[in-house]
Amino acid sequence: MKTAGFTLLEMLIAVVIIAVVGITLSTAISGVANQTFSLERRSVAHWLAQNQVTRLRIDLRSNPRVLPEGKDSVRIFMSNRDWEVRTQIKPTEHPLMRRIEIDVYEIQDSGPVGPFDHLIAFVGRR
Repeated sequence: MKTAGFTLLEMLIAVVIIAVVGITLSTAISGVANQTFSLERRSVAHWLAQNQVTRLRIDLRSNPRVLPEGKDSVRIFMSNRDWEVRTQIKPTEHPLMRRIEIDVYEIQDSGPVGPFDHLIAFVGRR
């Protein structure tokens, strides 16, 4: 009498196929999670850089002048993380215009990591 069912070999092949599909899915999900984290970090860094330029422009509206050349660094807490925003103001060919370069770093236990954004803007005296 013959009984219906799967042989041991058929069961092993099915288990291997399920394992390969599971590993492939977990790798893909891990890649998506890493990309999402990286995109979120770069987006927040860009917002911080844009905020810094906006602060400088607002300051120039209330206190019209030519921005002094130099470097500045400020720490900001945003999106549950500490960031360092480094601003460098450079001269241009026009005496009333300045080039602003902003780099945004994430502060981790080992120190600043990045930059995750580099923004260049130009502002002039109003």
